[in-house]
Amino acid sequence: MSLTELTGNPRHDQLLTLIADRGYMNIDELAQLLDVSTQTVRRDIRKLSEQGLITRHHGGAGRASSVINTAFEQREVSLTEEKRAIAEAVADYIPDGSTVFITIGTTVEHVARALLNHNHLRIITNSLRVAHILFKNPRFEVMVPGGTLRPHNGGIIGPAATTFVSGFRADYLVTSVGAIESDGAMLEFDVNEASVAKTMMAHSRHILLAADHTKYHASAAVEIGNAAQVTALFTDKLPDPALHSLLKSGHVEIVHVTDSGDQDKN
Repeated sequence: MSLTELTGNPRHDQLLTLIADRGYMNIDELAQLLDVSTQTVRRDIRKLSEQGLITRHHGGAGRASSVINTAFEQREVSLTEEKRAIAEAVADYIPDGSTVFITIGTTVEHVARALLNHNHLRIITNSLRVAHILFKNPRFEVMVPGGTLRPHNGGIIGPAATTFVSGFRADYLVTSVGAIESDGAMLEFDVNEASVAKTMMAHSRHILLAADHTKYHASAAVEIGNAAQVTALFTDKLPDPALHSLLKSGHVEIVHVTDSGDQDKN
């Protein structure tokens, strides 16, 4: 069963997908992303919680159902090899001695693991999970900002985090996104996480975008930039013709990888 086949109601399915992906979301965030009123979201949450698909919380909703969690876990597992192949290609692109920004997410956590054999990297990340992967390497200098810690993904967000990041100029930014639209718009789910990512983009010489094929068909609400701005896109499937043309006209290198590790650069 996929996450889009749970209820037969597209809005309910999208709500379930968001909560499965994020673990918890408040009513205001859901109303913004679903483009409906908070009253409608409350009714949806009440109905879905009565069906045992989510858990109601004060001001929001979180994961509850083994159906949702299993579907989410299967999706994550099914993309593991693709994400690893993408991560290896990104790591190969980054030379020793670089200063690297790394954002939040499972894809960039794979990149962090792939970087462990590098030497003399300075890494600035607002992901505690990424920092935990990298900090034990004595050849690395790993820095994290202060701020508010997100329990669902280990991300650090807030004005202090954004200010900290703005004090650096990185050689490379390693980032993924929630979605990439055919016009190149790079979208995230959370406005606070997007703020830190946008600051990293503005303070990076090269932007490395790691995105598996599901990002071409996903939907998110907060724009952080355009894919034409990036130095290279690392993906397991080539984008649709419109996005592919946009990237080529922007001189974006497209690194197409397979789960066997083969690469096709164009």
